[in-house]
Amino acid sequence: MTNNRIRCLIIFIVTGLLIFLIVGTIIYLVRRSEHRVVHPDACPRPKQYQTNYDYDYTKNSKEFRNTDSSVDYFQLSLSWSPTFCGGKQNSHNLFQCQHVFGFVVHGLWPSKTKTGRGQSNNIHPRNCRNEPPIPADVIKKYFCLMPSEKLMQDEWEKHGTCYWQKPEDYFEKINYLYSKINIPNNINDILNNGTLGYKSIKQSFIDINPQLKWEEINVMMRKNKLHEVAFCYDLNFNHIKCI
Repeated sequence: MTNNRIRCLIIFIVTGLLIFLIVGTIIYLVRRSEHRVVHPDACPRPKQYQTNYDYDYTKNSKEFRNTDSSVDYFQLSLSWSPTFCGGKQNSHNLFQCQHVFGFVVHGLWPSKTKTGRGQSNNIHPRNCRNEPPIPADVIKKYFCLMPSEKLMQDEWEKHGTCYWQKPEDYFEKINYLYSKINIPNNINDILNNGTLGYKSIKQSFIDINPQLKWEEINVMMRKNKLHEVAFCYDLNFNHIKCI
């Protein structure tokens, strides 16, 4: 009788532990997939934020306005900071290039599907509204995504105004999408290996992002230097094939 009670107690304890482990694992996976906010201390910060970051597309001869185009899909583009800082004239004066950053968000772009080869990028919506400078609290909240006040303002006016009404909504969507992507920690190793290329970079993302398919990622390299990695979304912000 005593042996049976001990046996039943052991079975009860083991079963309880298994249930605890299973429930704990489920909770962990659910929380991991939930929206994660970029921590305000997750990156270097300037001692004083810039105040002269307003943007006017008419002052750039290469810019254009297109308010008549439809939005067919979205593209989230991540810039590889070491390449950006190594190739831009006077980039050492930029806060981003004075500190160690890996991938930073270049922008989230409402885009139109091209219907023919060689079609101009001017078909995409762009510079839909002239907006005042982004509020300082928004700059500070999302600075770790785009460590440049000017870049944030540029991207908001060039692209964000063509779909969103407020900069807070634009950057919150960027933050949400970015938080869903696991960033590989072996990019430098791949780039330092001359026998590896863009396929290895793309595979490194797929290895740790099972929700992504090969054709849903674009890797842009020039002369074996990584420039950007982009992800494409439909109008419901589900991953789709990059066009």
